[in-house]
Amino acid sequence: MNNKTLCLAVLSLGKASGYDICKKLEDPFGHFVDVSRSGVYPILKTLEEEALVQYENIEQATLPNKKIYELTDKGKSFLKSELEALPPTHKIRSQFLLLLFLADMLSSERLETIISDHLHGFECFLRDLPELRKRVAGNKGQEFLLKYVENNVRNEKKFLEEHSEEFMESLKNDVTEVETNYE
Repeated sequence: MNNKTLCLAVLSLGKASGYDICKKLEDPFGHFVDVSRSGVYPILKTLEEEALVQYENIEQATLPNKKIYELTDKGKSFLKSELEALPPTHKIRSQFLLLLFLADMLSSERLETIISDHLHGFECFLRDLPELRKRVAGNKGQEFLLKYVENNVRNEKKFLEEHSEEFMESLKNDVTEVETNYE
């Protein structure tokens, strides 16, 4: 998804300033696609020139005026057509997975910390789930996505809890075998 479409997607959630759009490109949109905050303001200018967005100038006493952007009807139609054509690719990019892939190069202490921290992140997500449900209430797509993510988190957490100790032991055994072969 290009940055132009991403800016329109952010605005589909409601009016926002350029700063607000930048923040939303990190969370929630940063969870789904690689995003770049750079260039948001030139993109907004282009979207305005193409009549896909409009803005209201808000005067501020001690700061420069603030532009609050919103989608136009033409912008909504354009976004819908872009979403209809967007291929539903699913890419997983994760430093956690990279570290597991290269686990045999890590100390057992580092690997234990990595897994423990990852599990802690899941616990935080599950703890915050009631508040997240409130935030997405009424938006069928966001409600469904939250259930989907919750299911994945619970399954991944369960897998790590059930198998990480065995994994850690297998790595220790591999190190012992290598050391024995060198003696």
